[in-house]
Amino acid sequence: MPRSLAGIRVLVVEGDDDSREVFDQALTYQGATVTAVSTAREALALLPKADIVLTDFAMPGADGVWLLEQVNQQSRPIPVIAFSGHDESQEPRLGAAPFAGKLLKPLDFTQVCAEIAVVLGRA
Repeated sequence: MPRSLAGIRVLVVEGDDDSREVFDQALTYQGATVTAVSTAREALALLPKADIVLTDFAMPGADGVWLLEQVNQQSRPIPVIAFSGHDESQEPRLGAAPFAGKLLKPLDFTQVCAEIAVVLGRA
């Protein structure tokens, strides 16, 4: 199986420890270099080392929309893909936010990898 994400630096923002571990394993298996943190605030310092950000939409404190706003203030563009247990009709802020991609939980990691490839122009 080709390693479709080879060379891509992925920053994962997910509050759940087990979910972060699954992201790390699945994306690393596909060749990505993964950094995983539990909060949007932690992610800020790591943005310069990321090619793409995957973030949970609903997190306590600073959420995925807040993180997207911070990313959009960076000197270089970094695409942000949000994932959520609610669809856009249930979460109007998710629907209105200009994320590069939006994924619905439960996540299928084949779909996650495909979305990363599409967003980064590797599909």
